[in-house]
Amino acid sequence: MRTDAIPVHPLPLTAEQAESMLQRQVKKHHIAIILLHWFNAIVWFFELLTGLALISSPLFRVAPRWYISIVDGVFGTRANMLQFHVALGLLWIGVYLVYAIFGFRTYLSKEVLRNEIALDLDDYRWLVVRTRRILGLTREALPPQGIYNAGQKLFAFMVYAMIPLVMVTGVVMAFRLFGTQVVGWAVVLHFCAVGAVVCGLLVHVYMGAVFPEEKPAFFSMITGTVNELYAYRHHFKWWTVIKAEEQAWNQQHADEAVAPAETARPGSSSADREPGCPG
Repeated sequence: MRTDAIPVHPLPLTAEQAESMLQRQVKKHHIAIILLHWFNAIVWFFELLTGLALISSPLFRVAPRWYISIVDGVFGTRANMLQFHVALGLLWIGVYLVYAIFGFRTYLSKEVLRNEIALDLDDYRWLVVRTRRILGLTREALPPQGIYNAGQKLFAFMVYAMIPLVMVTGVVMAFRLFGTQVVGWAVVLHFCAVGAVVCGLLVHVYMGAVFPEEKPAFFSMITGTVNELYAYRHHFKWWTVIKAEEQAWNQQHADEAVAPAETARPGSSSADREPGCPG
């Protein structure tokens, strides 16, 4: 792949080009994002584990009795389970508040609003084509995507919309704020918001951990990088940004290397000239 000419649209690659790009890694995630991702995953795992067991009464339950019995046995009493659930939830809220306060300008306003949830015309077209491809109605190529595809953006938008609702209703339930009626509505909204996120998580986990084409995206949440071939084929618009930044960096350093060489040339400075010679 030539580095001096960035294609406007994805072009067919030779075997040599594909192999070269497969061996080259490009950075996709900062270490802070990776840590936050896995912290979030661990918190949600234990909150769901205890939450499913807590939603139980003689008239209604979500999880089977054997599951509730196992979780009850781990924590000893339901009071201990509830305390663990609330304490972990408050820790999760605290971490997110720190993340939001200190990362608003550097991350949230740029990365989240511009890259993670903002949809453009290619994203809308991607959703239509992807749906038609799943239904077997077309073999049309998917439109080029940025660092996140339209499906990932929709999932991120839903999560960012539901997280504040989960937090607020969780606090209302934990501390029984604003009276019994408000707490009752908080329970319903909390359950619905968590259910929406879980439905999205099932697709998210399947696409990242099971779907073969998206395996590089899954491992990028461990290594922080993806191979360039994956970026080229699945996130072409992001790939063009990477190549443009590389070209700008190379050009800048080439200019910096040329400048000292020119000033060091004999006769290039006035100090090297003979007295009386014109400048």
